Amino acid sequence: MLLSACGSDYARILPAPPAQQVRYLLGPGDKLNIAVFGNANLSGAFTVEPTGEISFPLLGGIKAAGRPVEDIRSEIVERLDRDFVVNPRVSVEVINFRPFFILGEVVRPGSYPYVPDLTARQAAAISGGFTRRAQTNGFMLTRKTDKGTVTYQIDMDDPVLPGDTLEIGRRLF
Repeated sequence: MLLSACGSDYARILPAPPAQQVRYLLGPGDKLNIAVFGNANLSGAFTVEPTGEISFPLLGGIKAAGRPVEDIRSEIVERLDRDFVVNPRVSVEVINFRPFFILGEVVRPGSYPYVPDLTARQAAAISGGFTRRAQTNGFMLTRKTDKGTVTYQIDMDDPVLPGDTLEIGRRLF
C-alpha cells in the first residue's frame, strides 16, 4: 500500500512469472531468420527496425515489435498464401536477440548482449559482479509485456529476457 501511495514506478510490482510462462515478444534490434521453403528469394535475415517492423519481400512492412515469433510466422504464411505462394511452408527463428540492461550496484552497469536462458545471477556476473554495497536478493526487473511495461521483484535464479532492465539495489548497511 505504501508503494502505491507514493506513485513510484514500483507501484505495479508483481511476483515474477514462472520461466515456463514467459512469452518472448520481439522488439527493435532482434534479428530473425525467415525461411520460405522452395523460395530462396523470399528467405533471409531480417532485423526488427526501430519502427517495430521488418521489411519482407513482396509483403512490405510487417509489424513485429510486441509480437511473438509464431504470430509473425502465421501472418507471413497467410499473406503469402493469399496472393503469392501456394501452401507456403515458413519457419521463423530469432538468430540475434536485442541486449538486456543492468544498472545499480554492479561493477560495470550498461547494455550487454543477451545469452539464452540468462538468469539474474548470470547477468550480474556478465556485468563484472556486485559492488560491496549491493543488495544481493530481491532485484527489480522491468519488462515490456503484451499488457504494457511491468516491474517485477525477482530473485537470483529468475530469468532475464532480451530488452529487460535489471536494477541491483543498494543495501542499507
